[in-house]
Amino acid sequence: MSRKTLNIITIILFVVSIIVGIFILANLSAIEKVQDGVYVNAGLVNPLLFWAYCLLGITVVLVLFLPLPSIIKNPKSLKRTLFVIVGIIIASGIVYLLSQGKPDGEAIWNTLLPKQQDEYKADFLTANMNIIGAEIALILAVAVILWSMLKGYVKK
Repeated sequence: MSRKTLNIITIILFVVSIIVGIFILANLSAIEKVQDGVYVNAGLVNPLLFWAYCLLGITVVLVLFLPLPSIIKNPKSLKRTLFVIVGIIIASGIVYLLSQGKPDGEAIWNTLLPKQQDEYKADFLTANMNIIGAEIALILAVAVILWSMLKGYVKK
């Protein structure tokens, strides 16, 4: 990928992030409203979740389609690419198995009515998956950084 393409992608993501930020700030008044004993914070949460899903989609598309020209030129890299894709699928399965369909705090869960618990179970599962997935990604990123640093010191 060329530097020009990366700059265009960065500018697009920055502009959309600013727009989402403005939208969130414009809807902060919705945070304090209470309906049926439950805080209504859709003005803050929904735009953030929407933007997170957009970033996830953009990332998946870029990760899957940008390496295609190099894979076609070098078929040996196909094995490595398939290994990475299988690893991502396995990691997603592990994150799903580690997630639970309720919040970490029992106090929050107990304030919801049984109907609301059923209604929000998928939302809590998705949120838990996102949190656990981000924690695993952070740990792996730190491990890769430390590994590359140690590898560099050993070569010297």
